[in-house]
Amino acid sequence: MPLEYNECFLQFLGNMILKNLQPRTKSILIVGLVIFIGISFIVSLGYFFYNEPNKPLTPPINAKDEAGRLIQLASQNFFYHELDQAVENYEKAIKLFENRSDFKRAARTYESIGDVYKFFHESKEAENAYLSAIKYYKKLNDKIGEGRAMKRMGDFYMKLSKLDKAGEWFYKAAMKVRDAKPHIVKAKIYETQGHYFLKSEQVPKALESFQQAKDVLDEIGYPLGYDNISPMIQKLKRQQKKKST
Repeated sequence: MPLEYNECFLQFLGNMILKNLQPRTKSILIVGLVIFIGISFIVSLGYFFYNEPNKPLTPPINAKDEAGRLIQLASQNFFYHELDQAVENYEKAIKLFENRSDFKRAARTYESIGDVYKFFHESKEAENAYLSAIKYYKKLNDKIGEGRAMKRMGDFYMKLSKLDKAGEWFYKAAMKVRDAKPHIVKAKIYETQGHYFLKSEQVPKALESFQQAKDVLDEIGYPLGYDNISPMIQKLKRQQKKKST
């Protein structure tokens, strides 16, 4: 519930309590009001410490789920720079996810494989893994997941200093999530595209992308990301103003 509606609601209740109700009824409503305020405060904290929904977290080492244990093992393999073992365990986890039709987690695991290959500079394998994730998300009609995987492709090409290819994938990612509901991934796509535009010296487009990211962050109520990106927007606006004078 927006803050202004909360204030109107509280004012309305206050007037009712003071003017129209019996003492016993007033007490009941006051208790209800206290509970309402407490719930609103908890919800506000939830927005302040907003985390991406379904964010992939490495399962605990004693995970009861076999796929979870395999992902944990793959994470350990990655830590010790054991590329082949990490990929093998991720692929075993993918097969388990596929067997139980958990295709979304299979897609996320393909993203992890792409990250592993990218870290070890295995360009072709990283690209194939990200493309596999994109295909899965497309079948699931998961625009946010598909956009995130496309963004990772862009990040991958940025690391290789292939700006043209990076720009293509960032554009695809932005187009994919354009009509999606506000989401932290959507904001990150716009923000990353903004950094790409800066690197390729396209300042007006960078400013536009950062503003889009800021608007999404504002919609989802993510103040930390909002505060981080606002100074960049103000800096670019000052630069644009100096150029125009």
